[in-house]
Amino acid sequence: SNLLGSSGDPEITTECFNHFMPILNEISTNFSVEYEQCVNVATQASANLSAEAALNRATFMKETSAICSNFTSCHSDTDNLDFFNCYATAASADINEIYNLSTEASNAAISLKGSLQQIKDTENICTNTAQSTFTEQTSETYGEMNECFINGLPSASTIGIN
Repeated sequence: SNLLGSSGDPEITTECFNHFMPILNEISTNFSVEYEQCVNVATQASANLSAEAALNRATFMKETSAICSNFTSCHSDTDNLDFFNCYATAASADINEIYNLSTEASNAAISLKGSLQQIKDTENICTNTAQSTFTEQTSETYGEMNECFINGLPSASTIGIN
């Protein structure tokens, strides 16, 4: 018996390798495909979220431009008193909009952060599951291959990916 635990019969060893290497290759290919799919789904979800956030951002920028234009319209006042009164009027008219904008921006940031984290968590769960499946199938197949080295291939092929 050698390190592999086999009888040392080269014909049995070759048969075992010929049988199990395609299975191991298929397990590896499946893992690669599953892992890549996890990453691609997360990447697409992040891109969709980013596009949605960009639309939301444009709305915020439009709102702040309107607020700013209320103040810049005061710049044409040549009389200092009119200028300051214009600013006071613009500020009091826009104060509620500014508070609402602050609340909405804070909520948008919290929501975006949570959604990005959810995408990352889902990706991690997906890749962990793919890796676990790969590890279990590989370990089981190597065990079956070692058994093959000792006893040869079973007569009816019951070996394969679960």
